[in-house]
Amino acid sequence: MLKKLSFLIALFTIGSLSSLAAQTASIQETILPETATGSSSLLNMDTEHWSLYADEENNLYYVDFATLSVNLNDIVVTRDDGEVVLREQVLDLPVDTIYEIDFNQYGEGNYTIELRSFTDVIRRKVSI
Repeated sequence: MLKKLSFLIALFTIGSLSSLAAQTASIQETILPETATGSSSLLNMDTEHWSLYADEENNLYYVDFATLSVNLNDIVVTRDDGEVVLREQVLDLPVDTIYEIDFNQYGEGNYTIELRSFTDVIRRKVSI
């Protein structure tokens, strides 16, 4: 009986450690590059390391919640001069949401997209 209990405890400990290592690896993959270039598009982005997709032809960006390892609290889009053009609470949206940001209504310029959780902010600069 003691051998069975020891085996179960060892199995549980190993499973917990591997889960912790997987969470640490997924946190490291949520970091986005600072700038988006004209070469980024839906077709050539590596989806394993990105949660933000560009449709530059239509001035649309998509946030794929399923690829993030954190739950987002809100999404904020600001111009270079600091003006907030979009602020939306997204905490209540499902974890498999694909959120669309339409830049056609904001006009041309440089913007920063911020994906905010309670513990971190992921920023990405885009040019429209």
